[in-house]
Amino acid sequence: MRLCTFFLVFFFSANLGWAQSTYEINLTDKIVVPEHIIVAKTSEEIKIDGCIDEAWKNASSTNNFIDIEGEKEVRHNSFVKLLWDDQNLYVFAELEEPHIWGDIENRDEIIYYNNDFEVFIDPSGKGENYGEIEINALNTVWDLLLNRPYRAGGFANFHWNLDSLKTAVKIHGTLNDPLDQDQKWTVEMAIPLRPLIELKNDRRKPIQEGDQWRLNFSRVEWDHDIFEGKYQRKKVDGIYDREYNWVWSNQKAINMHAPEMWGIMQFTEQESSEDIVFIEDPEIKVKQLLYALYRERNWGELRSLKKLTDCQISISVEGEKNRTAQYQQTNFGYEISLEDEEAELLYIINEQGEFLKKKIENTFTFATWTHGSQTMDAEVWEKKLDEYQQLGISEVLVSGSPEFLSDLVELANKKDIKIHAWMWTLNRPNDTIASKHPEWYAVNRNGENSLEYRAYVNYYQWLSPFHPEAREYIKNNVRKLLKIEGLESIHLDYVRYVDVILGADLQPKYNLVQTSEMPEFDYGYHPIAREGFKSIFGKDPGQMEHPELSTEWRQYRLNAITSLVNEIADLVHNEGQSLTAAVFPFPEMSRQMVRQAWNDWDLDEAFPMIYHNFYRENINWIGFATEQGVKGVTFPINTGLYIPGFNSPAELEQAIRIAKENGAKGVSFFTADNMDEGYREVLIKMSQELKSSR
Repeated sequence: MRLCTFFLVFFFSANLGWAQSTYEINLTDKIVVPEHIIVAKTSEEIKIDGCIDEAWKNASSTNNFIDIEGEKEVRHNSFVKLLWDDQNLYVFAELEEPHIWGDIENRDEIIYYNNDFEVFIDPSGKGENYGEIEINALNTVWDLLLNRPYRAGGFANFHWNLDSLKTAVKIHGTLNDPLDQDQKWTVEMAIPLRPLIELKNDRRKPIQEGDQWRLNFSRVEWDHDIFEGKYQRKKVDGIYDREYNWVWSNQKAINMHAPEMWGIMQFTEQESSEDIVFIEDPEIKVKQLLYALYRERNWGELRSLKKLTDCQISISVEGEKNRTAQYQQTNFGYEISLEDEEAELLYIINEQGEFLKKKIENTFTFATWTHGSQTMDAEVWEKKLDEYQQLGISEVLVSGSPEFLSDLVELANKKDIKIHAWMWTLNRPNDTIASKHPEWYAVNRNGENSLEYRAYVNYYQWLSPFHPEAREYIKNNVRKLLKIEGLESIHLDYVRYVDVILGADLQPKYNLVQTSEMPEFDYGYHPIAREGFKSIFGKDPGQMEHPELSTEWRQYRLNAITSLVNEIADLVHNEGQSLTAAVFPFPEMSRQMVRQAWNDWDLDEAFPMIYHNFYRENINWIGFATEQGVKGVTFPINTGLYIPGFNSPAELEQAIRIAKENGAKGVSFFTADNMDEGYREVLIKMSQELKSSR
């Protein structure tokens, strides 16, 4: 059956005619409905010995494994049982096998060159930062971590070890004896949850009722020969014969590293899963459609799309209504999108296989950051608000006391201007309350406290996101702002670590050349952080020779910021308020420079500070950075523009247009106060133009 046909459809506008190609594809055989399992919580002690006992009586079981492509019959039955408690995920696997053998004895060798059993776990469900555990009949383990699938350029970290992992194998027969027939081998594992939860980067710890992770199980099986009384993989004409791959959830191809195909594991706090209802993902169909298109675009029937800038894809699936997707090349690769007009949502998958969901926006806003005060001067602020209104600025991100902000909201409402409460979060210069608690402050790799050692500038006095009292103090500051009626959002700033790497244009100001991470600027080494990390991973980052190379240590610090932001998000959203944040230019850059993973935050909008001159970049870089942010998050992006960084009003106009073209919901200026007349004219012109084009 031919799945993909090509034809041209013509669309005409009043000004010019153009042709857009449309592809038709039937995805009926490409879609997978993942298996699912509900895992009960056990209160009994599980003895890891490879044997099933009474403690497993309430365990849920998978179906028997199937062929990885879903087409061939399997020769031997295999299934898995699962339980969990606050410390571990427990796995029991039963693997029928008439010839039990193995010869790989060293940990972290490539185990699948023997018959093996494999566990794949993706705690976030995003197809990134997932673990893999392989084990053979000798109880030899290979555990590794992938930042993303190999198909998307993923890196496998063979040095990642689950140090608290417990495993056991029970042989029902004999091991490495080709003279008899065996029955089966069983595997029992206690997989520690804390390191996996850290990978999930989720504020909700510990696991809660209804939480879902993605996982799959695989079994690699080889035909064998007997040579000098020993088993070995079979060769045909001097080449190893192909292995068999049997799995729990259908992968549709010989590739375990397609996490969208994996099954879904749902946790329950109950000791039995019998009466627990599985929580269906209402977006599972659209996700599977987009992942199928992603695979077909890269390796299947739609590979010819590589030659096109854009086109439409008409999708048919048996028993479903036909849908149309949009394909478009980007600066980084491509995006395929499906629109849900009723929900005003756009679902997107990109060249990395990243699935995104965005609210469809029909407005383009102008905003500005500005400094407030402790008390209100109505005459001054009436004048400022009138100026903003003339410039087309409809949102103001402003610092100040709760009393001042409350008065400002009242003034701004009369002019239809929205006020965001701009809050310095972790950087707290001259904070008279925090300074009484030196133990609250961040510590660098040299052991220096930020209250006493000021990195770069005197106003850098950073609290540690690891200290529970410092975190509570910050949340109390948020609670004060939440009492203000009429705010558009709580707007967080300085919610990160000290700049471990400065922008290229800023380094000469401090007589620095930062070609690597310098200990005095590398923060996050608070004693609480070091102790917590060591309790999970068995290593003190302060004693590592090269802590900057540790993926786990970097992620652990990222998680501390993320969990703080997401706890604040809970506070804010529970009061029916919105949360926004000023962040570094785009997520990957933010992770590197200031340990800020803002693409994992529960924000309503972000305001990335895309100050091109700080990094010695040109105007086009603003578009690059904007697009990186837009494609990396599900919430709207407002491009932050630094007015002193522009050489002319024409450059500012170009930057505004570039931000909009690359998907920004709006722009925010630092700052619109006291601009030269030429820049004022640009704002007036552009605000009117963009307003009329909405």
